[in-house]
Amino acid sequence: MNRSPLLLATRAVWTLTLLNLIGVSLSGCAPTLYRKTTVVSAARAQRAVKHGHYIKGSQAYQHLADETTGTTRAHFVLKAAEALVRAGALRAANKELALVSKPLPGPLAARKDALKAEIDDALGAPRRALREARAAHHFSGLRPRLLAEIDRVEAQAALSLGHPLLASQDLIAREHLITSQRQITNNERALWRALGGVSTSRLRSLYNRSPDTATGAWAHLALIVRRHTPRSRKLQKAIQKWQRRYSQYQPTRAFLQGLLVARQRSSAPPKVVALLLPISSPFSRAAKAVERGFVAMAQAHPSAPAPRIVVYDIGADSQDAAHYYKEAVKNGAQFVVGPLGADAVRNVAKHARITVPTLLLGLSSQPIAHDRPHVPVYQFSLARTMEAQQAADRAFLDGHLRAAILYPNTPWGHRMRRAFARRWRHLGGLVVAQAPYTAGSSTYVRPVEDLLNITESRIREQRLQQILHMRLAFTARRRRDVGMIFLVADAPDARLIKPQLNYDHADNLPVYSTSSVFTGRPDPVYDRDLDGITFGDMPWMLVGNGRMARLRATLAHARHYEFNALGRLYAFGADADSLVDRLDRLSLGGGGRYNGLTGSLSVKRDNVIRRQLVWAQFRDGLPQLIDTFLPYRSLFSQKPGTHR
Repeated sequence: MNRSPLLLATRAVWTLTLLNLIGVSLSGCAPTLYRKTTVVSAARAQRAVKHGHYIKGSQAYQHLADETTGTTRAHFVLKAAEALVRAGALRAANKELALVSKPLPGPLAARKDALKAEIDDALGAPRRALREARAAHHFSGLRPRLLAEIDRVEAQAALSLGHPLLASQDLIAREHLITSQRQITNNERALWRALGGVSTSRLRSLYNRSPDTATGAWAHLALIVRRHTPRSRKLQKAIQKWQRRYSQYQPTRAFLQGLLVARQRSSAPPKVVALLLPISSPFSRAAKAVERGFVAMAQAHPSAPAPRIVVYDIGADSQDAAHYYKEAVKNGAQFVVGPLGADAVRNVAKHARITVPTLLLGLSSQPIAHDRPHVPVYQFSLARTMEAQQAADRAFLDGHLRAAILYPNTPWGHRMRRAFARRWRHLGGLVVAQAPYTAGSSTYVRPVEDLLNITESRIREQRLQQILHMRLAFTARRRRDVGMIFLVADAPDARLIKPQLNYDHADNLPVYSTSSVFTGRPDPVYDRDLDGITFGDMPWMLVGNGRMARLRATLAHARHYEFNALGRLYAFGADADSLVDRLDRLSLGGGGRYNGLTGSLSVKRDNVIRRQLVWAQFRDGLPQLIDTFLPYRSLFSQKPGTHR
């Protein structure tokens, strides 16, 4: 049958569009014409990932994989796995990678190796990750974007292993493969910090060996900055001379300007770190826990000497936070951590000009003032609303679509309800029921029955008995359109609510919650009523082996904050210190993360630190880890008499 030239041209355009979306050569494969709906779906998936909606994008790629075959299917499966890695859903990403079988064309095989490397580095196996990243480099015909990703993964693995020279070389190679301004800025920061870990003698050797290469140029620039006094006229002239010599290897103007105005060598770790906390306030116990965790982790670093930590007590009035921030910078702080608390963070964001790298211990709802756009500002928080969003992610990835929400009728309860519901609906799930309850009640019969529609069932029973003028043998039935329940509750409320759910025939419904349901102290007598609840919490509270066990034994004051709610704030302070030297590396993007005490930490596009929780389920009154593919073992024994 003859086809019109217009039809053939239209199909050719759609085919080329799809190939561009795929971004991988399919040379050697039979040509295929794709449906318009496939192209539209691929664009939708790509758009979701671009805007940070990783699980939704992964789901779209999974649907595309189901509709295609061969190398195209393999491509979409890898894109789905990549989106899950970005979301921190490593368990689900591993499952997707297992669906891709060999043999694969070179670009797809390289991408699979790079994803495996990212996952292994995130799971604490950087040596294996480095081997896999190097294996990905061996394939020919790779596009610049994929090469840049492989360089990033290899650099992150090298830094995890303590090889700053190798990481520097990877990041220098990556510098000429990326085009996004944000990527370039973050790459320059990470590269400069990595060069700061290379000895002066090694830098001279690099420069002498290849003075006219990109590696030689960056080594020379690092030597210049080390040789001259910060903010001096001599430094300015030396950098200008360097610019004339290496015009083809120029970093961004903002980066070079930063070198000229910095109060210290930009590649060196900060020597003075200011910690802003409300110590003389009603939150003094919380602030003290953060301080002790921060100082303990700073003293535990085995490598370079710990920076001098200056603690500023910002007091009870959050409106004074900006004043203390300015005072800390004036007194020579080269990195500021804090202030602690949402109100204080908002005050700093509004009234303080950020002039040194800063890690805010809270979330700002407004733009942060910048005198120097190249100075990074990050936000780190234990916000429970983020835990609610992760509960939605977890339940959705577990295969649930219809959710019911039971929440306390308090401002906190409504915030948690909204956070879960927004994420759930965005993922494509349905919220089929919501019911509030009064926190601290002695009974939760009515709100549970309202949630499960048992109240209406009992009303129907009463009406029938009135009509028939006789008592009926009647068993109330719960609604059948609920697939899971999201429970917003603290431990005392949850201990009463879960048995009521079981009594009202919802004992077979999965119940998801947040760290609020766990006090941190093993209590199998009272917590037996929580059996079956799945919740996310930080490794510090749940993991019993490996690095967590070693840190409990060695960190100062760790025993004091073991098995209590303040332990989470102690871990928060410890992670805040660990992030000071890792933020540049984590800002490279992709799946790069640091396995901290509070979770697997990564930097989102808005410079907010994302905490990926570990997941547990109450069994016999004790939380037991349920992600067994991770190198974690539960902190709590199920054998009677072994808990503390």
